[in-house]
Amino acid sequence: MFDAAPDPVALYGEALRLVDQARDSEASARLDAAIAAKPDFGEAFALGAFVLERGGKRDIALRFYQRALALKPDQPIAWFNLAKLLLREGRFPDALQALNAGFAFAPGDPDALNTLSAVLRSLWLLEPSAEAAREAVNRRPHFPEAYVNLGTALLKAARPGPALEAYARASAQRRDYADAICGEGLSLRALGRLDDARAAFDRAVALGCKEAVSGRGCLDLMLGDFESGWEGYEARWVDGKSVAEALGVRYPLWRGPSSPPQRVLVINDHGLGDTIQFARYLPLMAAAGAEPHFLVPAKMHRLIGPLVEGRIFESEPADVTFDAQIAISSLPRAFGTRLDSVPAQVPYLHPENWRLPRWGERIGTHGFRIGCVWQGNANPEADVARSFPLQALALLAGVEGVRLISLQRGQGEEQLNAAGFPIERLHPDYDLGDSAFLDAAAVMRCVDLVVTCDTSIAHLAGALGVPVWVALKQDSEWRWMRGRDDSPWYPTMRLFRQPDAGNWDGVFAAIAKALRNRA
Repeated sequence: MFDAAPDPVALYGEALRLVDQARDSEASARLDAAIAAKPDFGEAFALGAFVLERGGKRDIALRFYQRALALKPDQPIAWFNLAKLLLREGRFPDALQALNAGFAFAPGDPDALNTLSAVLRSLWLLEPSAEAAREAVNRRPHFPEAYVNLGTALLKAARPGPALEAYARASAQRRDYADAICGEGLSLRALGRLDDARAAFDRAVALGCKEAVSGRGCLDLMLGDFESGWEGYEARWVDGKSVAEALGVRYPLWRGPSSPPQRVLVINDHGLGDTIQFARYLPLMAAAGAEPHFLVPAKMHRLIGPLVEGRIFESEPADVTFDAQIAISSLPRAFGTRLDSVPAQVPYLHPENWRLPRWGERIGTHGFRIGCVWQGNANPEADVARSFPLQALALLAGVEGVRLISLQRGQGEEQLNAAGFPIERLHPDYDLGDSAFLDAAAVMRCVDLVVTCDTSIAHLAGALGVPVWVALKQDSEWRWMRGRDDSPWYPTMRLFRQPDAGNWDGVFAAIAKALRNRA
């Protein structure tokens, strides 16, 4: 007698049951046997991919999904699970493509609509992201995760009131939902309800939410309580991870100027503006006996390099070992910086001298020259609401004697084609090349004033010690604090704040009035 051949369908059914019980290793064994018996078993490959991803084996899971869908394309759940994997990998266009393929078979799937909301937000499509989340909760009213996605899209789009409503719906449906409660805190802070925001952050912190620790820390910093603020700021996220997770633990943490002489790896952990703001601490480290070596993108090397006592590099060198490490945004905490002890000596950055006569000759000396930047990074994770439309500068163009000169590079330049008022473009070679801000730094020394949104150019102007006026949204970042028209970080900076959310006209009416007095 011969043993009966294994039944792949029965093995697949057993694997499904085991997956539901989180007995993944046993499920994998059943799936291996099922695929061995039926090599074209697309459903088994799809379930195997799910198990592999849940076990942290994303690369193999991706290949399994691809094989599953090549064998049997009409598996919407496989398409949707593949989209989630691609979303986690940061492959947003591919995730959107996978979702659309799945929607061909299951067009109204609420879970997939919720994933679509997250993907669209990551593609900077905030209103479509909100609409996808609304559709998800229309189809499944009890769906707290979708309400959180809705709230996040609305908050990124500078609509904190509706965002608060969405987060509140999520926390009402799941009372211990820390992400929803943290979202409430962020929305309340944006609405200026600071006591309520702190209470929400406290609730989320009690539930173990690290983002809420960071949110509360930023609230403390904004209010001038640096001692508590820096502690909370250590919980900030970098690319969706904690600072420690994102940077890795290569060496012990540098503890500050009281440490013995050490060779320290300083790691860039945020955007270019943060890098410029906190680079002021690199010479202070050297003065305290440390030897800082800076790990930062190559495009910043020529600008920041003169501040670095040791080497500056893009990837950690194999020929150097270090005694300690620290993230550059953690240096204020390491130095015990308080509101009255911010190291605000400027300039601490300088343009390359040979660029000054070139740009000075091109710009000339006539008129009151204003260098302008209106748009920062368009990524919603960088806060698109802090940018203003180029048209807002029209009020300044009407001030007698004023020359507006565009310092904008890349995103936002297209608005110049329909400006409708005089604004000069710099030479096409302005800030071309692999290094950032070298021409911008020289141009800023050749104009009378810089007017900019909250972006890296504001930090550069402040670090150069040139006059700079910054147009801020109502709920501005912690570093600009609250209710001030000056900055403790940059003595030559003046701040102009929206009188109410989205009101750039009010900001530029105030700037135009100040400009008439100055120009």
